[in-house]
Amino acid sequence: MKKETRSQVVERLDRLEKRIAELNQQLSLLVDAVVTSKQKNFKTGEEVMAFYGRDKKQNADIVQEMFKKIGISGKPIPAEELQARMAKSGIRAEDNEFSRAIIEEREK
Repeated sequence: MKKETRSQVVERLDRLEKRIAELNQQLSLLVDAVVTSKQKNFKTGEEVMAFYGRDKKQNADIVQEMFKKIGISGKPIPAEELQARMAKSGIRAEDNEFSRAIIEEREK
């Protein structure tokens, strides 16, 4: 990986943060459309995970409904298998800006 200047890193991080915010907004809209009963206002991600972690069947149903709404079909595969398939097809995580950020965070 080539050496980046500070301004390039800042610019890349800014793009990444904006894209994540967009994805969070889209996901929120999907969840609102799928979850029919409004839940309490959570203050942290930990509270959300604790609440929804109680009912795995309901969670699976919500995810399946969201997938249906966005056009995803088929049976899910484990992340490791997906990564192996991607590598076999020549897709390198290091070439993807989002994946690089994840890799960098894991290596800290």
